[in-house]
Amino acid sequence: MSDPILNSLKQYWESLRAGRLAPYRSEIDPRQFEHALENMFILEIIGEETIRVRLAGMKLCEMMGMEVRGMSPRAFMMPEDRSRFDDAILDVVRKPAVADFVMETVDYNGKSGTAYLLLMPLRSDFGEITRILGCISDSGEQYEAPVRMRITRAHSELITFKNDTGAPDQLPGFAEHQERFNAMERRPQFSSISGGKTDRDPDADKPSNRGHLRLVDKD
Repeated sequence: MSDPILNSLKQYWESLRAGRLAPYRSEIDPRQFEHALENMFILEIIGEETIRVRLAGMKLCEMMGMEVRGMSPRAFMMPEDRSRFDDAILDVVRKPAVADFVMETVDYNGKSGTAYLLLMPLRSDFGEITRILGCISDSGEQYEAPVRMRITRAHSELITFKNDTGAPDQLPGFAEHQERFNAMERRPQFSSISGGKTDRDPDADKPSNRGHLRLVDKD
């Protein structure tokens, strides 16, 4: 890959992966790649082979001329390349692998251009690799939406890992803040009761006219 946006996002993904198979989706911090936010997107694998766009930046939406969240990414492709693209996406999560593509783009008026696409696996909050961090960049051509793409070149690289220790202690990215459970802090504070008064009651030694509870046996 020679595209600087794709390269920088891949380097960020590699730093998060830190020798594991894939980082967690919740580890992704958008502040670390603000320059690439409009180019990025996240795909989700639902069930066995259903693929949907879970999140997309403005670049992909502008190319398609619509909001693409919830759509199948095969809709971005020329009909003859849709099955091939589906297989490439599923390979990213099943192997897992990193895939990059050179795409020929064709806009509404038939004008051609070039786009570059990168796909990298992510774990869900449950630890399963069912998410994909993607990024798309073009050569700056002007086009008339919608744009459809055709695969010119595809490359896939299997991921090697040194360790796969699971979820990190902190999930600062898309995850909600999670407080660590502390049994001692959440333990209710009990005090003994003697004669209807607690041992922390300053009036415990004063005489009281309050009657004591009695157990009455109905038999």
